[in-house]
Amino acid sequence: MARRTPAVSALSLVVLLGAAACGKDHDTATQPPMSSSHAHPAACGSSALNWRMTLLPGKPHHTPTAMLSAAHEGSEPCAFDGYPGLEFWVGKGPSADAKPKKSAPVHLVLKPGHSIVFPVFYDAVGSPSESCDVLAENDPRISVTPPHRAAHDHGSLVELTDAQGHRVRAQVCGPDDPLLGAPQLH
Repeated sequence: MARRTPAVSALSLVVLLGAAACGKDHDTATQPPMSSSHAHPAACGSSALNWRMTLLPGKPHHTPTAMLSAAHEGSEPCAFDGYPGLEFWVGKGPSADAKPKKSAPVHLVLKPGHSIVFPVFYDAVGSPSESCDVLAENDPRISVTPPHRAAHDHGSLVELTDAQGHRVRAQVCGPDDPLLGAPQLH
């Protein structure tokens, strides 16, 4: 059996300690902070977002029924990674949950004072052959939650308004779920 020299043992110890220090679970308290240009901002939370939903005029065919927007009122940029949760509901009764129209990932940074806008596609009028799951006469509520919300973030209620800013009652008809289109930054 060969004997290790003290130099080989010391070198092995240095390599082992160096590898341990470079592992992903090392203590970052002594590491210098990352510059803000390289840091990923925190997820956007409801407290920093002012949500609005505007019903578009007419009976759309393959065009959005409404526009859902969130204005960032916080002081730091935030990450908007994904689609918001959007639900039309009446008490413990019927509800309709929106789903993304396409499964393309959303990875956006929302700067203070800027907005993100999602087109919302759904049948708000109905037809004699289709029923409405969420009826306007029941004065449904609309709630929205940001993507990747914190455990204590329960979202926000949002009022549906017309283009002039007057409150209107939501109604969701037809066999299809509401769909959220691709977002745009403003």
